Amino acid sequence: MLAAGDGSPDPAPVAVMRPPRGDALLEEAGSRIRSELAAMGLEGQFVDCLPEAANEATEPDGGCPDVAAAATISLARQDGVVEISVRTLLPDGLELRRHVRVFAQDGGDDPSVLAVRAVELLRDLRLTGRPPSPRPPIPARHDEAPQLPPPPPVPPRWRLSTGVALLASPRGDQPGVGPAVGPTIGAGAAVSPRLTVFANFAGPFAATLGPLNGTSNATLVQALGTLELRFRFALGPLEPFAAVLTGVNYLSVSSPITPQIASSSRSTWVPLFGLGGGAALKFQSRFYLCAEAAAFVTQPTELVEVAGTIVGRTGAPSILVVSGLGVMLP
Repeated sequence: MLAAGDGSPDPAPVAVMRPPRGDALLEEAGSRIRSELAAMGLEGQFVDCLPEAANEATEPDGGCPDVAAAATISLARQDGVVEISVRTLLPDGLELRRHVRVFAQDGGDDPSVLAVRAVELLRDLRLTGRPPSPRPPIPARHDEAPQLPPPPPVPPRWRLSTGVALLASPRGDQPGVGPAVGPTIGAGAAVSPRLTVFANFAGPFAATLGPLNGTSNATLVQALGTLELRFRFALGPLEPFAAVLTGVNYLSVSSPITPQIASSSRSTWVPLFGLGGGAALKFQSRFYLCAEAAAFVTQPTELVEVAGTIVGRTGAPSILVVSGLGVMLP
């Protein structure tokens, strides 16, 4: 209700210049101005002004008794057009004025329109000159807070795989050991974006050696435990790698009882060293297919001997081929 006032509990009266006598339209508009002011919580008081000073009613030396009022509103008619003059004096001494001509087509012949226009002009002047009131800071909503980009996904660190492997020892100056198939299982951990340490167990691999003295065969069982250092190359979903490996080669040979040969059995553990290479094909973000081939030597090279006869040789060199399915874990 005090929007057009100065905000004090008892706003000063607004001086409404009494229109010239005989102008019924302006007299009615003056009365309605007082009613509009009262509706806003302001008091409007009629004051008289000499006709010759009507156009100077808002000047300090205009001869009107309203010069001390904080706000004045006056209506006059010039060349048949109604003129509204509004003056207000702000608490800091700043004086603001508005002078508006209202033509008939814009409501100049309607007392209600003139009254509303006059009071609105006064309100606009006071709002224009009023300093903005301090406002408490508006706390930022969650959706207005700066949103940091999500952190990048954690690269896979652990790898588990299982599959099948093939082990063979090519023939050289001694008999070789034919290919044998066995299961394999492995686990690895990434130590850098390019390096992975991978432990693998493969076997048992059972191969037949012989015949011994043309009558029977011996059986050679092998198992491998290896530790690899893989250097990986990223080519999209395909990941080639090169590897160096070490580990142990377990061998166990046995022969059946025959009239010529007594049953015998022998086993040993031999360290191995080798090089390998392969590739992993990733799919569905966490899974991969892997294939690897490695050549290794044992120290010493093992000669498989039964009843004084050399029936095979391993570790100079031997070939291991592995294929499997793996999963990567964060």
